[in-house]
Amino acid sequence: MTNDLTHYRQLERRLWMTRWRYEGQESPEEDAILDEMEGVWMNLNEGERALLRLEGPRWRPTESSSLSPQLADTMYAPALAPWA
Repeated sequence: MTNDLTHYRQLERRLWMTRWRYEGQESPEEDAILDEMEGVWMNLNEGERALLRLEGPRWRPTESSSLSPQLADTMYAPALAPWA
């Protein structure tokens, strides 16, 4: 795993924590993280991008107990398609 891929995964986690803290509402921190993620994405090679598309975000919780109450009802949304 390259440093850029590791950094991208760390940013995914920060994004999740920020969204949880702001209960799903937009925030300046979220915008800054997304901007940074875009910059890191551009530095990833095609293999890393393909891996991220296939796996999807790792920060997505698997248990509703790890969600804020406002986000808990989004846990069982329809299955996500691979990331484009």
